[in-house]
Amino acid sequence: MFMAIATETFKHPSKRNDYRVWYLELNNHGDVVGIGVKSREDLIKNLFEHFRKTGKSNWRVFRKNDDSSTPIEIFDFISQNIHENTHFGDLPSLCEFQETLNALQMNLELRSIA
Repeated sequence: MFMAIATETFKHPSKRNDYRVWYLELNNHGDVVGIGVKSREDLIKNLFEHFRKTGKSNWRVFRKNDDSSTPIEIFDFISQNIHENTHFGDLPSLCEFQETLNALQMNLELRSIA
């Protein structure tokens, strides 16, 4: 299972509506076993492939100001307001998520290298 934790939008005007999603990979017990980044297209492809095989989502999201995570569903990718940072909810930006890590004194820094 994957937990979307933050978005990273592109600064170039031609890619303004595109973004990457930072995520945690979780095992069946809910333990974090990896961290990664997927493009919006790769996340959608992964979601559709898993849904086709199992009939359910393998992605969850922890939106800003929510107390619990919710599944990311296929219908969440129907285009909404062009100014939203994602099509599936109000995820924190990469900088906002880093502020959370700093407040937790995690000594872990997330940043894009490419």
